[in-house]
Amino acid sequence: MHARLAQYATALAVLSACPQAAWAQDSEEFKRWAVSLNATQVFVHEDAPDITLAGGPVPGSNVRIGDATSATIDIGYFFTANVAGNLFLGIPPIAEIDGAGSLDPLGTLAKVSYGPIILSAQYHFNNLGKVHPYLGVGVGRIVFLNERDRALANFSIDDSWAPAAQVGARYELGAAWMLNADVRYVPFSTHATGSLGGAAVRTKLEIDPILASVGVTYRF
Repeated sequence: MHARLAQYATALAVLSACPQAAWAQDSEEFKRWAVSLNATQVFVHEDAPDITLAGGPVPGSNVRIGDATSATIDIGYFFTANVAGNLFLGIPPIAEIDGAGSLDPLGTLAKVSYGPIILSAQYHFNNLGKVHPYLGVGVGRIVFLNERDRALANFSIDDSWAPAAQVGARYELGAAWMLNADVRYVPFSTHATGSLGGAAVRTKLEIDPILASVGVTYRF
């Protein structure tokens, strides 16, 4: 667990340590840093097409993972007035993994906390007055914490890498404050294991989360 939590601190340190490029515009021309505090809703679409019990397939089986809400932060550094690097992370919400299909009678199979750490490159459009749309692409690390058994014993789920795409907009409230809204798409796959009645359970999870955030941004 401590190693996984350390990934959050490492990702933050990477962004903070970025050197200023010699070719960048003078810092007085624009504010280089942008910090956003957000409320983020995670909409989950999931599929577990290959669940096995004691090495054999479980016909008609699947899982269901509920949506979640979390407080998140993203930290941006502008290399130019239009181009920025961005780090996104937040308070890990709890995912409840329920049996679906033929596994529905088992109820909740396991619970786990999770948190995406996303590092993106963004392009900001600054020629539309107070409105600043932006696009982002990058890579995310999906970190799972505090696995808790329910119907399954010895539950474990692997961390995973994921591509990340983003579209958003900010609206100027004043010289430093802005409203922020964005949507991120972070599809990934992972493997989970456990046991049921002493028999090994294994599956591959295909998860396509959409993260919708609204918040406030401070530029400095």
